[in-house]
Amino acid sequence: MSKIFITGSSQGLGLLAARRLAADGHQVVLPARSDARAVEAARALSAAAGVVIGDVSTLGVMRTVAERADALGPFRA
Repeated sequence: MSKIFITGSSQGLGLLAARRLAADGHQVVLPARSDARAVEAARALSAAAGVVIGDVSTLGVMRTVAERADALGPFRA
């Protein structure tokens, strides 16, 4: 199955999508803005392949988040 990075996955529709994709066998990587949110995200979706910390609303930080996500293994489009 695919490895998928889902922004906005700590609550609402993003979390629902992450749960569904994980249940379907995909490896889901969750972003979190802070350490506290990372803990919340991991609790909300224990099946997550990983949680990456960083605010993806800015381009500079998004690059760092992408590097951290890539460190978890390859993403294939």
